[in-house]
Amino acid sequence: MAETTQRRNRPYAPRKAPAERREQLLDAALEIIVEQGIHKVSIDSVARRAGVTRPVVYGLFDDTNALLRASLDREEQAINAQLAEVMPATEHSDSAEAAIASLDGFLRAVLAAPDRWRAAFMLVDSSTPVFRERVERNRRTLIETLENLLQPIATNAPDTDIALLARGLYALLWEAGRLVLAEPDHFPPERITAFATNLIHANFTID
Repeated sequence: MAETTQRRNRPYAPRKAPAERREQLLDAALEIIVEQGIHKVSIDSVARRAGVTRPVVYGLFDDTNALLRASLDREEQAINAQLAEVMPATEHSDSAEAAIASLDGFLRAVLAAPDRWRAAFMLVDSSTPVFRERVERNRRTLIETLENLLQPIATNAPDTDIALLARGLYALLWEAGRLVLAEPDHFPPERITAFATNLIHANFTID
């Protein structure tokens, strides 16, 4: 009788549609990545975080790798969508202003979804080859975008190494994103943007 009563009193997670449950589990995986690291993601840890049983998780994901891939795919797509919205058009005529706009847009994207970007920054430091390949692919795409934005400089200053300049701007973007999350009081977006504006106008403004 006691066992029957215990089963009846056991809390169950409310029923959700598969798509809604999937998002809940991916949210749980993201929280674990940010708080504990990507290698702490497992069927068990996600089930505990989401307040569901293991069979609920297995009902949507075959194993931990499938769950992790789905989580990374979702965040990667969201990051690309964010950047597409905030990055200036590649045909921007003023490279200096385009560079400043790209930094401002990047910081706004980071602050709009801090956990997503914390996970992205953590992946950069990951030693797992598949994660590093994913990061490297996105890094190349962003650098190519920056090269296109900065291309007008080459017309007026042909000695400028656009490839290195784009990589330098990329490094600034990435470090700035880390700073606004890690030390928001000491490095607010306004401070970083003002610094970049002074630096870029002093060195790369096209007359």
